[in-house]
Amino acid sequence: MKLETLLSSTRNWAPDRNTTDGVVVGSIVRMVRNLPGYPFPGWSTGESRAAVAEKLLPVLRNMQGFKTAFCAEMNKLSYGQRRALLTRKQLTPCMAARQDGCYIIIPQRRPFILMVNEEEHLVIHSFRNGLNFEDCIQDIEQLEDKLQEELTFAYMPQHGFLTSIPSEAGDGLQLYCLLHLPALTTANMMNQVTKALEKLHVSISPYFSDAQDDTGHLFVLFSIPGPEDSIDEMMDAFHDVVNHIVRRERQVRRKLLADPGLHLQDAIARAYGLLLNCRRLSIKELRDAISLLRLGTLMGLLIWEEEEREILIALNQFGLSQACEAALAEEISDPHLCLRRAAAAREFLSKHPHHFSDNTI
Repeated sequence: MKLETLLSSTRNWAPDRNTTDGVVVGSIVRMVRNLPGYPFPGWSTGESRAAVAEKLLPVLRNMQGFKTAFCAEMNKLSYGQRRALLTRKQLTPCMAARQDGCYIIIPQRRPFILMVNEEEHLVIHSFRNGLNFEDCIQDIEQLEDKLQEELTFAYMPQHGFLTSIPSEAGDGLQLYCLLHLPALTTANMMNQVTKALEKLHVSISPYFSDAQDDTGHLFVLFSIPGPEDSIDEMMDAFHDVVNHIVRRERQVRRKLLADPGLHLQDAIARAYGLLLNCRRLSIKELRDAISLLRLGTLMGLLIWEEEEREILIALNQFGLSQACEAALAEEISDPHLCLRRAAAAREFLSKHPHHFSDNTI
C-alpha cells in the first residue's frame, strides 16, 4: 500500500455513541516486546537496528493481512509525511524522530500499527472505536501468539517481558483512551481533571502532538504499565476512571445547556458561523469549530438530514483530511492553504443539509 492511499483512507476513529454520548472516541492497547541478545533502540547502533529489522520484518510482513500493508523505513519519509501520520495517530512522536533501521507497518484492513525499533524492538498498537479494551487485547494477543510461533521475546520469570525502562517490565501492555471533552474544556475544568488523575497514577494529555493546548477538545488518557498478569486489574481500574470522566463530561454538558445565558448555544452557533462565512481558516480554528459542531449534533441543537452517526463520521473525516493536508503542506509553506481550507468548510456545510433547533435535552 502506498502512503497516498493510506492518507486518503477514511478508516479512522468513527464516533461511537454507545452509552458514552460521544465522549469516548476510541481505545488503544499498546504492547511492547524485545528480542534477546540485541541492545534496546535507545542504545543501539545502525548495525544492531538493521539486524533487529532483518529478523522481525520478514515475519511481520508474512502475517495474514499484512502482505499488502504500508511499510516504510523512517529515513524514507519526509518531514511533512511524518507530520501527516502523526496527525492521524498512525505514528508516535518517538517514532517520528527515528531514522535508519526503524520501520512502520500499517495494514489497511486490520486494526493494528506496528513499529520496529521505536522505544522497544517491536511496538504494536491495537485500536477500536468507543470503549472497547477487551477486543483490543484479544486482537493483540492473537497476533502475539502467531508471532511467537517464529520469534522468541526477551523474558525473565521474575520480571516478565523485558523493556528498556525496568519499571515497565511485566506484561508489556499499556492502555490508552481517546476522549472528546468539549464541555469540561469550555468550563475551564481540565486543570482540575488533570490534578485528580495524577493522584490515581493516570495521565492525560492533548491529542494533537503539534499543539500544546486543548485544540479540538480531544485528549488521550493513558495508564501506567503494570506487572505481568495485571492487565485485568489495570483494565478494571482504567474503566472506572474513564467512566468517571464520562459522567463528569455529561454533567457539565447538561449544566451548560441549562445556563440561561446560553453560553454553550452561542459557542456552537459562533463555530457554525465561522465555518459558514470564513474566507481564511487556520487548522486550530477548524478543529475547535468541528468539535463544537459535533457537540451541538450530539445534544440535539444542530439537526442534519443524515443519520447522526453518519454526519459525525463525516465531520471527523473532514477535519482529519484538512489536518493531513496542513501537515503535508508544511514543507512548502503554502500561502493559499488557509483560503482553500475555508472554501472546503463552506462547501462541506452546503453539501450536508441541516438546521438549528431551539429544543433542549
